[in-house]
Amino acid sequence: MLRYFSILLFSVTVSIFVYMASDAFTVPEQQQTVSFRRIGHKLLLVGRDSTSRVLPVKKVSDNTFEIHFEKPFTLNPDTLVNILKAEEKVGLLPESYIVNVRDYKDNIHYAYSMPLENGESPPCLARSLPKARYYITISFTHQSNIAWLSAGMLPLFLVVGWQFYNKKKYNSVNSKNSDKADDYLKIGEVNYYPSLQKLTVRGENISLTAKEARVLTIFAQNINKEVTRERLQKEVWEDEGVIVGRSLDMFISKLRKKFKDEPSIQIINIHGKGYKLIVE
Repeated sequence: MLRYFSILLFSVTVSIFVYMASDAFTVPEQQQTVSFRRIGHKLLLVGRDSTSRVLPVKKVSDNTFEIHFEKPFTLNPDTLVNILKAEEKVGLLPESYIVNVRDYKDNIHYAYSMPLENGESPPCLARSLPKARYYITISFTHQSNIAWLSAGMLPLFLVVGWQFYNKKKYNSVNSKNSDKADDYLKIGEVNYYPSLQKLTVRGENISLTAKEARVLTIFAQNINKEVTRERLQKEVWEDEGVIVGRSLDMFISKLRKKFKDEPSIQIINIHGKGYKLIVE
């Protein structure tokens, strides 16, 4: 629990830091609308037009607004840039935005973006646009608060996801191991668990060595069938580079002792051939 709380605290801290470092711009929409209408009003006043109206501001998207005018007017780019800078200084515009001046045929007559690179000035200043029906589009280019919050919370999502994946993998492995633990071979009344290398004889658990288990597995898969010495030697010992003789007899003797309390189970010699696990 403490670990998860630490991760959450870290993620929230990152979110706050990223948010504060970003161009986080939050102004109520009504206040934004008033700001855009003021921009239009100032443009008309500079052009000595104090009677025509600034039409209602259009919100095209969450970050894009359009300022429309009732009548044609002459637009000076210097004036537009200075008015927008003034709104930016009082916090009614973000530091990052794009400005487009369009006519009603959707031709772009003037455009620039903020912030400017390397301290440059907006292009084409001191070149007044001819009188026409213009409208101005202002698009904010900052990322939404939700995007920044998501970026800050990303460490938490990654860690929680990783923990979930590991837990799922752990449960899957445990489930498989549990399944293996439940897998057993019946040898008469005896349960033989190959993966656990043990026998359960009359309620008593008897451990086997790795080689004893490998030998018994071959027998358990061939109950009442002859198993040659060559097969046992090849499958159990040959991978070690040594083929044994007397060692095999010793392991058979040890396995016989494991079944001493089960007279119905015997491992008999077949002279000159091999062995047979007999279950009556």
